[in-house]
Amino acid sequence: MTPEAEVYRRAMRTTVIALVALAAVAAGVGWLVVGSAGLIAGVAGAAVAALGAIPTQVAMLVSHRQSPQAMAGIVLFSWLGKMVLVVIALVVLAGIDGFHRPMFGITVVVGLILSLGIDMMSLRRSRVPYVDPGT
Repeated sequence: MTPEAEVYRRAMRTTVIALVALAAVAAGVGWLVVGSAGLIAGVAGAAVAALGAIPTQVAMLVSHRQSPQAMAGIVLFSWLGKMVLVVIALVVLAGIDGFHRPMFGITVVVGLILSLGIDMMSLRRSRVPYVDPGT
């Protein structure tokens, strides 16, 4: 496994664990504050945050050994795909009566900020050389 792949795997693993923990916390807080609508909104918010965070990490893991053009294409496709999925999820959730939008919104924002922080810290702590020194 390459050092780059290890960085991407670690970031993805940490993001999944953090978003599962966020879902549990948001569900509990939502249940206490609003009831079952808050519980559902907290879990849905964490799921939408995962839709926003994990496809890019998977695209980077898959494409880091490709040519720059192929990597850009894979990352662009993952971005477009996740945007379509997020819009579909928002349209579906907007049609649910009694859905607690504030709890959902707060959970999505916290989840995305959490995943961006994990990405940043993973890359900052990585020990991947920028160049391949010749002989």
